[in-house]
Amino acid sequence: MICIDNISFKYDEAGAYALKNVSFEINSGEMIAIVGHNGSGKSTLAKHLNGLLLPTEGDVRVDGDSTRDENALNSIRRRVGMVFQNPDNQIVTTVVEEDVGFGPENIGVPTDEILERVDEALKAVRMTEYAKSAPHMLSGGQKQRVAIAGILALRPKTLVLDEATAMLDPIGRREVLETVSEQNKRRGITVVMITQYMEEALLCDRVAVMSGGELKMLDTPRNVFKRVDELRALGLDAPIAVSMRDRLIKEGFPISDSIIGIDELAEALCPLLSKN
Repeated sequence: MICIDNISFKYDEAGAYALKNVSFEINSGEMIAIVGHNGSGKSTLAKHLNGLLLPTEGDVRVDGDSTRDENALNSIRRRVGMVFQNPDNQIVTTVVEEDVGFGPENIGVPTDEILERVDEALKAVRMTEYAKSAPHMLSGGQKQRVAIAGILALRPKTLVLDEATAMLDPIGRREVLETVSEQNKRRGITVVMITQYMEEALLCDRVAVMSGGELKMLDTPRNVFKRVDELRALGLDAPIAVSMRDRLIKEGFPISDSIIGIDELAEALCPLLSKN
């Protein structure tokens, strides 16, 4: 789907590299997390996925089309939609349904089809009842779901969330994550989540770990979170269940070091505790 081929990037010619020799592929229909501390290069990488930034060296290809090809850029950006950290920066009208229809209208979609797409997108993010509402009256999570609906109305193949939950409270984060997971599972949309929250990475098929502009790990969450000491050396924390798992193992509890979720941890502990 998206091929990141040995890319490096500098923001200015005299500066340091923000990305260094990064290579991997994002598969169609998968959900992948890109994690790292501030300044690790994860958001810079995200902006390369639909040509908002072009690599200094190397290439990014979407369905075989290079982001360096100016003639392919509009098509690439329709296929790879981005949702940013602050939903207020993506909402451009004073009525929810008009905002969701703004993108399709700009690319010349016929009016009847725009109405159909808006209705479909609002249903997908469970915001139909707010179609006539003013966006500024919504909660942070609701605004972000409207921003996602605006991207879905363009019918992309890939949805990139660049720290899209960072400004939200726990309820708003949960709303957005449920919406995104549903789009991935039910509609097969490829999802790329740029995040500092390790719990969000647990929802994904794979986790890419960035540090100093380099790709340090790329594996399943289960395998990545077996390498807790390496993650901490890169300035990252482990999910709560993983930290608890490791403490219990140190205390002598005979549980697997592949546990990564709270439910799995409870399942492993219940038989041990019932023996006592």
